[in-house]
Amino acid sequence: MNEFTAKKLGEVLAFNRVEIDTLSQGRASLLEKLGEERLLEIEEKNKIHGEALLKIATDAGVIDITLAKAKATGEKLEKMRELYVAGQWDNAVELLEWSGFFEGATIVHWALVRGSAEGLNDENLLMLAQEAISWHTELLELGEEELTATGADRATA
Repeated sequence: MNEFTAKKLGEVLAFNRVEIDTLSQGRASLLEKLGEERLLEIEEKNKIHGEALLKIATDAGVIDITLAKAKATGEKLEKMRELYVAGQWDNAVELLEWSGFFEGATIVHWALVRGSAEGLNDENLLMLAQEAISWHTELLELGEEELTATGADRATA
């Protein structure tokens, strides 16, 4: 595995970690909006993806590159999130609006990983990337559905 792919693993790992942190900080409002079962499912899927990324990078001997890139990318994502959310952790609508940017960006970063996996003919990484893209697409659609329902409710309130 080359440096490009190792860094792409770090980027998606950063998205993974920032999503876990976002769920933690916004837990109360997201719990009310999404329900406990869905929130636990999102947390568990992130945990599984994060562990898989660490294993792949470790097995490929690129863990140092991956972790360094995850740290740098994570810092950028946290700054972007703070600008957008602006401390409104109790506002599920604001968090779901942020998720539109975030999940879309997560998907395109995983697409680079999928391409790398195809180029390397790495079935394990390819399966992970495809599953992650499907999962984050589902989360993007979930946010869209929740925001559509909220918009309809508030338009007549």
